[in-house]
Amino acid sequence: MIDTEAMDCNELVERVTEYLDAVLDDAERARFDAHIAECPGCEEILEQFRSVVTVTGALRPSDAAALEPARRDELLSLFREWQANV
Repeated sequence: MIDTEAMDCNELVERVTEYLDAVLDDAERARFDAHIAECPGCEEILEQFRSVVTVTGALRPSDAAALEPARRDELLSLFREWQANV
């Protein structure tokens, strides 16, 4: 069954790297695009991520795996907290 429920801001933030890496399936990419079209805050977040990728080179799955799990969780928590206040 395909999830046709609208994507919320939290899910978008969790999936932004998958979107930029073009690994979302067509249905998920459509949900992401629909949310971006209606949410200026998330559109700005997407552009910020694109800027980071441009500056740093590229996001690779191995980069995330290199982080210690506790550090990764801490960074995700900080990012989610920041997102909640945007």
